[in-house]
Amino acid sequence: MKDYSNYKGLAFFDLDGTLLNSKSQLDQEVIEALSRIRENGILPFVATGRGPFELKHLINNSGINGAVSMNGQFIMLDGEVIYKEEIPTPVITKLLDVASACNEAIAFYDDSHYWVSELTKYAIKAYEYAHMPLPLEKPNYYLKNEVNMLLVLTDKLSQQDYYKEAVPELNFYMNSPSSIDVTNISTNKGTGVAHVKNLLGIKGPSYGFGDGRNDFALLSACDNKTAMGNAVHGLKEIADFVTTANTDHGIINAFKHWEII
Repeated sequence: MKDYSNYKGLAFFDLDGTLLNSKSQLDQEVIEALSRIRENGILPFVATGRGPFELKHLINNSGINGAVSMNGQFIMLDGEVIYKEEIPTPVITKLLDVASACNEAIAFYDDSHYWVSELTKYAIKAYEYAHMPLPLEKPNYYLKNEVNMLLVLTDKLSQQDYYKEAVPELNFYMNSPSSIDVTNISTNKGTGVAHVKNLLGIKGPSYGFGDGRNDFALLSACDNKTAMGNAVHGLKEIADFVTTANTDHGIINAFKHWEII
């Protein structure tokens, strides 16, 4: 691993609705701003619910070489895995039983790809929303293969609390119109931030930027908390600064507020 002792701070960015535009792409002004904060001693990390295999193109374009992915379940730096967690197979089976009783499908993630128990209409909507290819149906593949994150494919926000009660071993975050992110109960973006801080030993300020329900833990783990103008209810209340929307120069305005560009 490279020596990062010359950096004086860390910045952690959610992707969809935060760092990316409405087409899930990086605007050129954001790419340039990320380069400038690095020059000013702030080391940027992605902090996302996406899998590491979904980030290669983004990382190559942005100059960001660190990622807290799968909501803290899988962390990479300089192309190396520095932390990961597996979701226990019996817990996945329990969740599948609960989801099946609700006629809802599950998506599975490992370090290289994703797949689903069933390709439902909500599965199609979820991957169209993220501008990603549709997954294959492989309902039993998880039994013999490591799983690092899950999604419940539904459009019902109320199901978030239902699953929390039914499967208390796991965390549930309704993070898109058609899916709920799922991690181990002890893991979230905030624990991912803590792992990065401990590993790199950078003692300076940390900056968190987010908009979604899985970003409460992210902002709480950072010294300087930014909610996007398009953020969900409640996230703005815990933020130190509310910037404009991701589609209205939100990241640039936040960098200016924190005086890191």
